Amino acid sequence: MYTAHFYPELGAHFIQNIHTDFVNASKNAILAGFDGVELHGANGYLLEQFLNPNVNTREDEYGGNLINRSRFTLEVTKAIAGAIGADKIGIRFSPFSELSDQKGYNTDEVHQTYTYLSRELNKLDIAYIHISANPAIPEKTYKAIREAFSNTLIYCNGLTPESAEELLQNNTADLVGFGRGFLANPDFVSRLEKNAPLNDLDYNTLYSPGEQGYIDYPLYTSR
Repeated sequence: MYTAHFYPELGAHFIQNIHTDFVNASKNAILAGFDGVELHGANGYLLEQFLNPNVNTREDEYGGNLINRSRFTLEVTKAIAGAIGADKIGIRFSPFSELSDQKGYNTDEVHQTYTYLSRELNKLDIAYIHISANPAIPEKTYKAIREAFSNTLIYCNGLTPESAEELLQNNTADLVGFGRGFLANPDFVSRLEKNAPLNDLDYNTLYSPGEQGYIDYPLYTSR
């Protein structure tokens, strides 16, 4: 049985501690040889919890209007930029997503939230914003992010070679990412180059332990 646990909101000193944790983790990544870090502001993780007013019910400077709810994300990003350089930072967003049981909120406010974040992150001059695309994102939000952010935009999530190419050609995205395509096709790039058919992903073995669904997908040349 799963038992829900409810915790009080983070106090100011805990928020500062989390800032420090993010900075230390980013510095450690650079020391370990990584080119940079990507902050996870999607899929119901902590940064997105601050953004969503159904989760963030704070009544201090981190809650209420969209500027306050965006404060934590921007503070963390700015602190990391000061430690490793803004050019080594990307951030992942998923506007309008309800993953991790998040309840959606007013569509105009979602649009304004991510427009504001994109504009402020542009001022910080971070390397990129990584958008997890989903059918609920309206075209006006894609356009607003594009207009507000002048550095690299990466789009991912359920893309096909055809839909990815369309995003690149219409200037919505600068780069595209494939996750599940690579999981199911160890020779994914080669298949795209040859216009070869792709393996179907087995969702029953996704993120499961063992070899099945991890290293047992066949190469196209082995058929």
